[in-house]
Amino acid sequence: MLIERNPQQYRRPSTPARTHWARALYVVCALTLVPSLFIHPHAEFGFAEMPAFHAVLAFVTGVVLVLAAILLRRLIMRGEDYYEHRT
Repeated sequence: MLIERNPQQYRRPSTPARTHWARALYVVCALTLVPSLFIHPHAEFGFAEMPAFHAVLAFVTGVVLVLAAILLRRLIMRGEDYYEHRT
C-alpha cells in the first residue's frame, strides 16, 4: 500500500516569533564564540589551543552524527510492504 505524502502540507510558515528566536540563537552563538578568539586556552594538546577549536569540533561532530544517522537509516530501514500479509 503506497501512501502519497505531501511534505509541503506539514511545513509551517515562518512566523515573526520564530525568526526572533532564531536571531537570538545566532547572537548567543556569536557571543560564545567571540571570547575564544581573545582568551588563551590552557590545553593539554596543541591543536586544542587554536581559536574556536571547540566550536568547530562541535559543529563537525554534529554533521558526522547526522550523516551517520542517514546511513544507518538506509541500512536498517524496511520496505513499505514489510508488514503486509502475504497470501
